[in-house]
Amino acid sequence: MVTRKLLASASITALFLGSIPSGAQYPGWLIPPGGRDEKSPLASVPDAAARGKTLFVANCARCHGPDGKGSGPPDYAADLTDELRIELNTEGVLFYKIWNGHAIQLRTQVDDMPAFQGKLSKDEVWAVVEYLKVLRTSRR
Repeated sequence: MVTRKLLASASITALFLGSIPSGAQYPGWLIPPGGRDEKSPLASVPDAAARGKTLFVANCARCHGPDGKGSGPPDYAADLTDELRIELNTEGVLFYKIWNGHAIQLRTQVDDMPAFQGKLSKDEVWAVVEYLKVLRTSRR
């Protein structure tokens, strides 16, 4: 009887976990199914990272710092060059984090990453992703 209950409980848990969207590993972030595996369509465009740098300076450096290390005024902005973040935040994840933004209540403040959908085009966001790839490689 106990074995049946355990099996039923395990089946329900597996069913529940299988229904969680792929973005669930990124609490508060909207990453669509398959988004993690998306690659930048601008990877082979020669000036994409340079355009991305201009957009980063205008839109992101205030919080993330000019070098992407989170050295802007809010002390909770992410270090975009951190090794752990590089592994977790693939090109597709970076795109959707920038595109959709994020807001979550932390213990002492609201961690608010604005959505750039409507402010930047998709190509502009991908250009920022290309620049972030440059910042990441310059850290190594």
